[in-house]
Amino acid sequence: MNLNLKKPMSLDKMAKFLTKGGSIAEFADPKLNGEYSTEAFDLILKLALSCTSHKQQRPTMEKVVLSLENALDISAKEKALSPSDTPPQV
Repeated sequence: MNLNLKKPMSLDKMAKFLTKGGSIAEFADPKLNGEYSTEAFDLILKLALSCTSHKQQRPTMEKVVLSLENALDISAKEKALSPSDTPPQV
């Protein structure tokens, strides 16, 4: 899939693409060069899609915040476990 960054794809089109077997990695900003937690990215994308569901199926703001905090924790843990190419700043 070729993403046009000047004209973002709507979330409903993203959902259709993903339900047809598309890869979530295709929605990541190419400027990240793959340097992100795919687990956290998957969680955030699913959260965003759930926020576009019918009103009764949308998550509460409490659940949104918990999901975002969970994704941040996952990302931080993965970053801490991965070797860094840059020296620590003092």
